[in-house]
Amino acid sequence: MDALRITAALIVVFYHYTAWGHDHWGTKAPEFWPVLSEFTRYGQLGVQLFFLISGFVILMSLQGKNVIGFIGSRVGRLYPAYWLAVIAAAVLSLKIWPAGNDGRTASDILPNLTMMQSAFNIQDLDGVYWTLWVELRFYILLGLLLALGLVKNKHIMWLCALWPAIGLYLHFTQLDKVQDWFAGQYAALFAAGMMMYLIYQNGHTLLRWLLLILDTAIAAFFTGIKGRFDAGYLSGLDVPAWHFQVLAVVCVAILAVCTLTPLKHIQTRWMAVAGSLTFPLYLFHQLWGWWIIEELHGVMNKYVLLFGLVVFMLGWAYLVARFVERPVGLPLRNATITTLNVTSEWVKKAMSRPPLSIPEPKYQQSWHQTR
Repeated sequence: MDALRITAALIVVFYHYTAWGHDHWGTKAPEFWPVLSEFTRYGQLGVQLFFLISGFVILMSLQGKNVIGFIGSRVGRLYPAYWLAVIAAAVLSLKIWPAGNDGRTASDILPNLTMMQSAFNIQDLDGVYWTLWVELRFYILLGLLLALGLVKNKHIMWLCALWPAIGLYLHFTQLDKVQDWFAGQYAALFAAGMMMYLIYQNGHTLLRWLLLILDTAIAAFFTGIKGRFDAGYLSGLDVPAWHFQVLAVVCVAILAVCTLTPLKHIQTRWMAVAGSLTFPLYLFHQLWGWWIIEELHGVMNKYVLLFGLVVFMLGWAYLVARFVERPVGLPLRNATITTLNVTSEWVKKAMSRPPLSIPEPKYQQSWHQTR
């Protein structure tokens, strides 16, 4: 699973460097890399693979936790590297490279630190942050189910059936705003990952496989729509939707091979280290990578620059994982859990107090006594 995560991240990195329609190479990237971009143009599928993996891993991490523990684990895992990335992106886009800030302002910094800026139509300081809001809605949904005690296998199976189906219904009724808040376009990817975990944990049944097939079909449908649109809008490429649909099915198949076959028993130290680089690599590679490309493409061989940049980003991701995520993540998780527990206890005590008794005014008591 760790090897799969870093592979997905590297697919996205090469997509953003060589197939995205930016001109930081001096011309449009797909034109500058005419052969390589024939393959990397499909790199946006790395995001879909991330969502599949999240469905599997987050459901697995939910086991044995209460809602406060779940929130604490997510905060400790995501925010240390993310806060550093936001600050670094603000410095780059507002001070070092204002020509590449794409309309971003200092007022965008604080909303971006919440990771929920997209909910309020505030621009991401780095374009890759859009996926974090999608992930966050998935976490919120599972957190609500956990708080309600609805995370048993039967509840998750209902979720994996209804959530993607409702997303599909909203698409055909053109309720785009509702579908966006519902994360319906990506629901089937998370659901397929969760169904894969149920099969991994509890074994094979016909119903589980039928639900996995249904989720895969819906995921492929939406992936084809988004893939074709992004290829045209972001890269100026005409790529048939069925290419992305087939690759979405391939992503599900790869996840199945890694989790439901003897490959699941393979564990090595380098895979764990590589997996730890995934999130910081994803957070930092795009904006900083584009700036480095723009600064150096005129004085360096393009192959040396491309592959040297990828190695540099991996090295930077290791430093962030080692010296930011590892020392800050656990204390932040514990502090979050402690704060939420104290707040929860205070709320319980406040709600359990008997209502205040208001004595009758003295003049009324005197009147009764007189009577």
